[in-house]
Amino acid sequence: MTLPSLCENGAISKDAAKRVHKYTKGIGMPVGAYAANSKGFVHIRELVAEFIRKRDGCKDMEINVNNIFMTNGASEGVNLCYQLLIRNPDDGIMIPIPQYPLYSA
Repeated sequence: MTLPSLCENGAISKDAAKRVHKYTKGIGMPVGAYAANSKGFVHIRELVAEFIRKRDGCKDMEINVNNIFMTNGASEGVNLCYQLLIRNPDDGIMIPIPQYPLYSA
């Protein structure tokens, strides 16, 4: 998406080029720019909702795009959840041991 000429000169598959065009058109702004919404680009969240509907056999009403938050990976997502749970310095979170190293970090 950051080098459109790859789509034009056949350096990537037609399927990949088609997806690049679809995502770029849906986002409507340069790649690397901040999303207007901190949840992530609506177009990408709609694609995630569509994937979940197909994967889980959900009805349209069961997946709300506004309840989908995009993060820069699992670490950021877990960190965000912890920040939402901890209200003050006296709060804590119990983590089972053994645990995934991400949780203690």
